[in-house]
This record gives sequence, C-alpha cells and structure tokens, in this order.
Amino acid sequence: MDGALEGGCLCGRTRWRAEGPVLHRVHCHCSLCRKGSGAVEVPWITVERRHFAWSGEPPALYRSSAKGERSFCPVCGAKLTFVHDDVPDDVDIAVGALDDVEAGYPLTQIHGESRIAWLSVDPHLGFRPGEDSGPPVTDPPPVPAGAVLEGGCLCGGFRYAVTGPPTHSGLCHCGTCRRATGGLAAAWAIWPRERYRDNGGTTVAWSASERGVRRFCPTCGASVVCDFAHRPDLVEVMTAGLDDPHAVAPEGHGFAAEAPSWLAIGDDRPRWPGRPGKGEPDPGLIRHRP
Repeated sequence: MDGALEGGCLCGRTRWRAEGPVLHRVHCHCSLCRKGSGAVEVPWITVERRHFAWSGEPPALYRSSAKGERSFCPVCGAKLTFVHDDVPDDVDIAVGALDDVEAGYPLTQIHGESRIAWLSVDPHLGFRPGEDSGPPVTDPPPVPAGAVLEGGCLCGGFRYAVTGPPTHSGLCHCGTCRRATGGLAAAWAIWPRERYRDNGGTTVAWSASERGVRRFCPTCGASVVCDFAHRPDLVEVMTAGLDDPHAVAPEGHGFAAEAPSWLAIGDDRPRWPGRPGKGEPDPGLIRHRP
C-alpha cells in the first residue's frame, strides 16, 4: 500500500499520519505486547519513520525493554506505536490504532512460543520461518473455586488477584476495545468485587460511554480493569494481563460484526454480532474467506 494511512487514540488527543509503503505486516503474540496492551495479541504494520508524523498532542512513552519503546495516549490509554533501537529508521503502528482497520491486514505471525493456548488467530497464516507456532490449541479446565489468579500491568506498578471462576468471559471485537488496546481483540472476564483485590497502584480512568470506565497504568499504558457504572459489585479484568493468560478462555465472541473482514478465529465459540446474548449468533463471522 502506497497511500496515506491515518489513525490515533480514542479521545482524539493524539493523531498520526503515515505515507509510503508498508514494509511489514505481522500478528505479534509476544508477552510484552499482550501484557502491555490488554489485547490477546497485537497486529502491527511497519513504515519508515521518515514517512511517519504525529499531530495533536504527543503521546506518552514507555521503555518496555532495553531496546524497545512503546507509545500510548496518557488520557485515554490507547496504544499507538513501537520502535526498536536496532531498527531506528522504522516505526511499528498498532493496527487497532488505524482509522481504517481493513488496511492493517497481517501476512505472517511471530512469537508463537508466547501464543495463548486457546487462541487460534488467522490459522491460514504461517509463522515466521524458523519460529515455533506455539502450544497445541486447547481450552483450559474450569478455574477451581478456591484458585487464585494474579496479574497486572507491564511495568508491575498495578497488581491484582481474583479468586475462583469468573461469572462471565468473552472476546470483544468492538472498535472501542480495538482502539483502546491497539490489538486484535480484548479478552475479558468478570468477577464479583468481593473476589477481587489489588495493590492500590495508580490507574487512570477514562470513559468511552456512560456504561463505565476503563482503567490503565499511567506508566506503561497497559489496560487492566473496567468498572461498571450500573454494577459496582462487579469488576471486569482484561485477562491478557493475567500472569497465566491461558487460564481463562472466552465463552464467546462479542461485537464480531465489527471485526475486520480479514480476521479469522479458529474456534467454534458463539459469534454474537453485537453484545453477547443479544439476538442470535452468526457462525459466519470472523471466519477465513479464501
């Protein structure tokens, strides 16, 4: 693609524009992308830095490794870009940050060794030569009643623990979750607040609607939990941030009609076009179309 690409954060504070060809297109399953975003994995497109420009207010930056730096909006928490010191002339753009997500189609996958075991994304796309595709695709056993699952943000400033099985879980493909995480889709699970605790670490709250608020770490930008305005007795956890992200599989797909047309998920979970439980599932959504 040689035309211009544009995108930005959820709140509109930070925008970007990229000209010129896309150099690389990948699904990244690495644990840093997963925990740093709150998404099950992050698709990226790469452009030359000389063809990329910010507009509006500058993003916040977080050094997620000795050689890598991630950017996110400090107001709404939307994940935006990644730059590696070894390739300083390139910039990776989170596909979820694109205004036109259809332009972000991947062509390969990387870091299969870190892939969540229950996730089979675009199974028709292979992994980079020489890389393992990861564990066999399988769902975990139910979470035992007394089991404690721990998790947190990428930098470790915010930590939480939940006890026992969630009341509900799912994989959300809505445009808001995609833009907030920068990733493929947001895996979530709900626990009664009485079975949730955290370390009191600082989070930033941002609301996309009157239904509730999303919370992210102000240091690393990781999306961590959501609070419901109408159900303060419940808390929604972004399960990509669990120390064991394989432990909780989604019951189904929500807002599957908003997923990009190029996306295929290799499972038989119900595919709700909109909110889970509303209307009828559509088994034809998020399927590979040769």
